[in-house]
Amino acid sequence: MNEKKLRYAYLVAGNLISAYSTIYILRPNELMTGGITGLSRVFEHVIKDAFHLSPLMEQYLYSIIYYILALMVLLLAFIFLGRQEGLRILFLSLVYPLLLFFFTFLDLKPLLISVKTSSGDSFYDIFLPTVIYGVLSGVGTGLILRSKYTSGGSDTIAKIIYRKVLPFVNYSQVLLIVDAIIILSGLFVFDIRIVFYAMITKYINTRTVDMIVLGIGNNRVKMEIVSTKVDQIIPFIQNSIHRGVTIVDVEGGYSKSKLRQIITVCSTRESLRIKNFIASIDEDAFVYVIPSSTVWGKGFKNIHHDDLS
Repeated sequence: MNEKKLRYAYLVAGNLISAYSTIYILRPNELMTGGITGLSRVFEHVIKDAFHLSPLMEQYLYSIIYYILALMVLLLAFIFLGRQEGLRILFLSLVYPLLLFFFTFLDLKPLLISVKTSSGDSFYDIFLPTVIYGVLSGVGTGLILRSKYTSGGSDTIAKIIYRKVLPFVNYSQVLLIVDAIIILSGLFVFDIRIVFYAMITKYINTRTVDMIVLGIGNNRVKMEIVSTKVDQIIPFIQNSIHRGVTIVDVEGGYSKSKLRQIITVCSTRESLRIKNFIASIDEDAFVYVIPSSTVWGKGFKNIHHDDLS
């Protein structure tokens, strides 16, 4: 399978897994999470409590709310981030909500786990569905990211706030704040237990996305970066990623031009953040990443530590 077909396979599989886990695990177990998915759950409960809805409307209410919110985020992306950013989320903003409608229409059996107590009573356990949803939604999101698409959820909202309101705050911190606000808003319609489970779901989701996008195994890498924007990259690595850098003078073998190379050691997740920052300021940069099985020194393992002990 060539790379283009593989990307489409990731995209289709990611969307199907995400939509299925939302309709047949998250909603039936009365759970919530971050992003537009969680915000839609909050609005769904508010509307159900405020209005008397027909059974058909209740069935499709979540998908309708999600579609409206996705279109609003898409519009905001075009207005505040520009045409290019808007086009990046256009496809999933229109197609993914349709999959929510599709799975709702199928009316398959939801994942509900009944547990019996020693006294013979039974209840529905929601902890296991919380974990299962976190893993499946993370797999879905990770596959979508591997297909080079983005869903245009809370990450787009955070990007707008970061660029237009809080440029002095780290983007990842803005994203964390946005998701935290969405999850905490669940306190208005859910009990604190559901909000706590939402935090667990978000954590599992994030860790699963990392494994799908970055791979399982070594979590430390050495980055070698050659760029004409070294003076912008170094402060980002030092102040935003909080990693040290080494600067080496290099010479282009063909052009004979004198350049500076940055060398840094960081986690795989941090390397992705660094790469994305470099891509935003210098598309001609050269970035080389080398997996490292062990790193000793400040910020990593103690120099006296022995992996075999």
